Amino acid sequence: MPETDNRQVLAVKPSDNDKSAWQAFFNDTIMPFWRAHAQMFELARPHNVTLRYFLVFPEQAKGLVLLSPGRIEGAIKYPELVWELAQLGYATAIIDHRGQGYSDRLSDNHHNGHVDRFDDFVDDFAAFTRASEAAMVDHYGRELPLHLVAHSMGGAIAALYLARYPHKVKSAVLCSPMFGIQTGRLPHWLAKGFAHAGAFLNQLITPHRPWFLIGTGGYVEVPFAQNELSHSLARYQTFRQLYRQHPEVQLGGPSFRWVSQALSASRRAIAEAGDIHIPVLVLQAGGDTVVDPRGQAEFVCALSHPHSRLATIAEARHELFIEADAYRQPTLQQTLDWFQGLQR
Repeated sequence: MPETDNRQVLAVKPSDNDKSAWQAFFNDTIMPFWRAHAQMFELARPHNVTLRYFLVFPEQAKGLVLLSPGRIEGAIKYPELVWELAQLGYATAIIDHRGQGYSDRLSDNHHNGHVDRFDDFVDDFAAFTRASEAAMVDHYGRELPLHLVAHSMGGAIAALYLARYPHKVKSAVLCSPMFGIQTGRLPHWLAKGFAHAGAFLNQLITPHRPWFLIGTGGYVEVPFAQNELSHSLARYQTFRQLYRQHPEVQLGGPSFRWVSQALSASRRAIAEAGDIHIPVLVLQAGGDTVVDPRGQAEFVCALSHPHSRLATIAEARHELFIEADAYRQPTLQQTLDWFQGLQR
């Protein structure tokens, strides 16, 4: 579908600058679509962990988009993007990573963002992809071209999956991918040592009760004026409202173990980038205060496909798909163009 058609199809949605009109469209069009078409499935994983994932089957599908969300996120955060992709003929598959969303939590404290091994996320994603591909064949009677969109932590998961597993993904877009974490005034080496030491002590003292990273705790609804995720009041408040309506998806701060594993996995993703042989677009949020942009540049330099590249959405905050339209529209357009090979 040509680029102009993309814009014409999506032009029916009001701008988030008009908060009332956008909210009405979200409530009256997007959420009814989500409730009617997003089907939840379960996937059994080793050690009695059950994952949940969502599939959306438009009538005429020209491709399947695999979505790998970031930390604290679940599929419930993406109804707008799913609706847009469906209007353009893309089926979607979204995983709730282990320990978040509707998938099984890994701590007795429901709000503790914990993982034992980051590689579990990667292995889960491979199993999810296989299940989603099989479901598409069952539904449509044929294989669909595969594309991948990932955000933040989900970008590190997706990168390691693409590097390690045989797959049929044709193109990938990584939005604000986590190839390093902003550590503020604390030097990166010191933050890494602190996380590793905390994880070690936690394992030694209470191995079955993960500790929150110092300074974090249960789920907190940060006021819009203090948030570092988005400039869009409409989208930010809607995301928070969805989490209020579905408290079971709420997640708080990370465990020491999660931080330790995430920091190590970020470096491994860069080290293994040369094993990714498809075109990858990394969309960097120019105003990101969550992940480290230097790791994103390193990752792109290490990629093997000659058409892979880094593009910056100037001044955008971390959550590119819940950002204000000024930042979100170029994110979406570049993503759609990438699927179609228009930027290569």
